[in-house]
Amino acid sequence: MDADLARTARRTLETVLNAAVATRKPDGQPWNSPVFFACAGSLTVYWCSQRNAAHSENIRADARVFIVIFNSTEADRTGSAVYIEAKANEVVDTAEIAAALDALAKRRGESPKPVDDFVGADSQRVYAAVATRVWTNVVHQRDGHVMDERVEIVL
Repeated sequence: MDADLARTARRTLETVLNAAVATRKPDGQPWNSPVFFACAGSLTVYWCSQRNAAHSENIRADARVFIVIFNSTEADRTGSAVYIEAKANEVVDTAEIAAALDALAKRRGESPKPVDDFVGADSQRVYAAVATRVWTNVVHQRDGHVMDERVEIVL
């Protein structure tokens, strides 16, 4: 069953285009941001954001993030979701920025943006979240009710 769950989670990562990235503001309040993302392998999630976006500032103060990726158009009983506990950072290595921009562009079906647009004085940046733990759902039905059980997986 673990291999099936991992396969389903990978399919979700490959087909769903947006993720919800949860961060924490300096006062401890939660902050959740939708982002268009791409994965490198199964354990690194990339996205682009403004340096002054609330979630970007939150990541500079506290690298811990929680990401949820799910298809909101699927029926609730599919349980198709991936939950990722991760450490996030602004990417500064130009080779990694180029790889991330390439992965993001491929998902959009367009050419990658220039790396120079994401370094120096420009306000747009690439962010990476490296997974420390990953979960998906197993759906159970009891007495006509659908219930999700979150199960840790290895991708």
